[in-house]
Amino acid sequence: AESLGIDDKGNVIIGNWMTKDGELELCHGETYDTILADYLVGAMDGFSPYYQDMIFPRLTKHLKPGGRLYIVGLNPIPDTAAGDADIFCRVTKLRDACILLAGHRCYREYPIEWIERHLQKSGLKVINTSKFPIMYSHNAIVRQLNVARSKLPLFPSKALAKEMGEAIDKLEQESKVATDKSPTGRLKLGFDYVV
Repeated sequence: AESLGIDDKGNVIIGNWMTKDGELELCHGETYDTILADYLVGAMDGFSPYYQDMIFPRLTKHLKPGGRLYIVGLNPIPDTAAGDADIFCRVTKLRDACILLAGHRCYREYPIEWIERHLQKSGLKVINTSKFPIMYSHNAIVRQLNVARSKLPLFPSKALAKEMGEAIDKLEQESKVATDKSPTGRLKLGFDYVV
């Protein structure tokens, strides 16, 4: 918190939430009025897969009585969508394919219903849920394509990397045309949420 200039606002906890036998758990014995899990559940699949169902009980024991836990997440991108928004569906599939071909793990987003169900299983009461539609600009789409590009040198085959690079370039061009013709300059698809 100090390095971010917000040390007067509270604590920023960075560490490994998974503990091994005999290790003292992160934040052992500490409790907080507010815990913010900012895109944590979706990111866990890349770093601590198969632990998502255990994170809420783990966080809950650090809440003071009457405390609040806020979960921020991205509803999963559908496989397909109507109109030009389908370009972003195709971008996420291509990005994830490149991540996997590079031997890395993808993030896996969780639907809002899964989050609410697991919060309730952890003994928490869902008080409110808010959804925020996502409007993807061309730059936002290119950032996802650049994730895919960054994985190409790690592919097992240079020929495959070349083909995927061409597919990435083609999708970038398609996304530019689609965002340019959109009245807002953006493609609307899906939503972020706060529970």
